[in-house]
Amino acid sequence: MKYLFYILIICCVLTSVASCDKFTDVHKEFIKDGEAIYAVKPDSVAFVSGKQRLKMRLWMVNGVNVKEVVVSWNSGADSMIVPVNFKSGRDSMEVLLTGLEEKSYAFNIYAIDNFKNRSLTYTQFGAAFGPLYASTLVNRRIRQISLTETSAGIEWFAGGEGMIYNEIKYVSKYSGVDTVLRVPASSFSSSFDGKAGSAFQYRSLYIPQAASIDTFYTNWDNAQLPDTYLFNRSLWKVLAVSDERASDGGGMNTLIDGNLDSYWHSQYDPHAPLPHWAIIDMASDKQISYFEVYRRKGNTDAKTAQVFIGNSPDPAGTWTLAGEGVFSSGDKLTINNSSQAKGRYLKLQFPDSNRPPFTAIAEIYAFGK
Repeated sequence: MKYLFYILIICCVLTSVASCDKFTDVHKEFIKDGEAIYAVKPDSVAFVSGKQRLKMRLWMVNGVNVKEVVVSWNSGADSMIVPVNFKSGRDSMEVLLTGLEEKSYAFNIYAIDNFKNRSLTYTQFGAAFGPLYASTLVNRRIRQISLTETSAGIEWFAGGEGMIYNEIKYVSKYSGVDTVLRVPASSFSSSFDGKAGSAFQYRSLYIPQAASIDTFYTNWDNAQLPDTYLFNRSLWKVLAVSDERASDGGGMNTLIDGNLDSYWHSQYDPHAPLPHWAIIDMASDKQISYFEVYRRKGNTDAKTAQVFIGNSPDPAGTWTLAGEGVFSSGDKLTINNSSQAKGRYLKLQFPDSNRPPFTAIAEIYAFGK
């Protein structure tokens, strides 16, 4: 019995040895030149888009023995060998791939160490942009152009995808120097020191992808500022009037309240004689191009309007006649500053009336260049 048991054990051992020999036969072809050793594989790779070029950012962990990184694309038809010197731990490198056609790419990247061992391949994708992408870009549309005493303004419509900035090229009214103002695309309004009636240019800046290494510019478009601007009257004050009927229309302060339904009316009883006048402090010296005077809606009492400019608020002081005009039809009268008078104080005077001695005036506006 023991003899049979020993025979069985010997047969099992021989069978096991034969099986192991057959198993190792599968691997002999692969290890005939020795066990394969690989260099450290790149930990991660990213490609940042540009104008017919790309930037490769590569991270390596414990790649101190790596001496080269090989990048290939176009199915291996194009490649680049990059010498490297990584530190211990996690380290990175960057390299530019230039002269690329505008399209998407599949890149194969691997490392080679000091012993000429090659790493496993890391595959990543990227896209280069160029004239085709640039041809799709348009300038941001302007909603409105405005002009004030202190600055010019642009109101913008929403910008296109990928827009990062808008640029405005103009001549500064203070320095006379060509100036380029860059404003973020997130802003829907821009202001600059442009001169009335002057031309300016604008364009938009785009990037095709976030963190792109290149910016694409649209062509310059032309525009022009208004020839005149409306003076801001928020600091103006009506200092005095010859007379008034405040209970009818609201009184002298209505001359600059921006409401054409309110008005300054001359005295009723006793009747105040002509001329009627009002003195307005414009807060600082002004060079005014022309005035707009509005009489009371539907009331034709006001006839001739005269505008004087001076450096003192004294009604009997020295005043320079800027201009005058006569209401004909309608409630609006435009008076040019033909004398080019300049000063801080404005005197609005009415020497006659279509229904003497009454007059009623709603508003006075001033415009500059």
